[in-house]
Amino acid sequence: MELRQLEYFLMVSKVNSFTRAAERLYVSQPAVTNAIRSLEEELGIQLFDRSQKQALLTTEGQVFYNHVENVMHGVSKTISEINELKNLNTGILKLGITPLAGVTPIPQLLAKFRKTYPNIQISFIEENVSVIQKSLIEDKVDLGIIINGETNNLLETFILGTDELVVCCSKNHRFSNLTSIDLSELVEEPLILLSHGCLLRKLIITEFERINTLPQITFESNHIQTIKSLVACDIGLSVIPRNLCENDSNLTAIPLKQPVYITISIAQKKNKYLSHAAQALLNLISNINQ
Repeated sequence: MELRQLEYFLMVSKVNSFTRAAERLYVSQPAVTNAIRSLEEELGIQLFDRSQKQALLTTEGQVFYNHVENVMHGVSKTISEINELKNLNTGILKLGITPLAGVTPIPQLLAKFRKTYPNIQISFIEENVSVIQKSLIEDKVDLGIIINGETNNLLETFILGTDELVVCCSKNHRFSNLTSIDLSELVEEPLILLSHGCLLRKLIITEFERINTLPQITFESNHIQTIKSLVACDIGLSVIPRNLCENDSNLTAIPLKQPVYITISIAQKKNKYLSHAAQALLNLISNINQ
């Protein structure tokens, strides 16, 4: 049974004529007749009473008609929804994102995407890098915005940009007037970092290990805004990307004497079919980078 046969059947039922149905469908009458005959043979019933001038539905044909009409309506609706997705007039983009969501160029990128495709809904899953990578592999998200540092052979990444890590302190802290600072000067200071398991935290700890020491971590949180609020209250210091600190009037960003940078990338599962919404975001990134 083919959709073409069902389309021919519905048209004959509508106009009560094989000849007029063929004219409406822009095909030959034998094509319509043969399609209906083949359909009847497959079903083992007679769909039309051909004994009169008009082709009228039999009792069995009427029952079949009721079901076919629903089927074809569903097919038409499905095709329409698929075309809407293809034309980016609807759809959902599932995006994994780290707690560093405010780092340039992520907000600008998402704002441009939203402006370009206002009807696409973006669903965020905010987790650390390892969880986002796992979600990509398990097809729970379409794309992931992460910081580089934990490679995975099942994923491929495209660089979005870089940002510098700085020491973040309150305006009242004794370090606030420094033009630069060494990590060794932070050893005795209470630090407020992202929670254990976060890649940024691991990178920071690695930098301390390079100078054969470890920081005193007093507070930890999964949320950058919480960390910034605690720092602003002069409870401790933090090490975060410059873009998340320097534009806050309650905070001071102090560069490290030995600069440390993070790379922001967008990740996807290798050889995975991407939705039109996900591909649109990648295309937007590619156009921006050109």
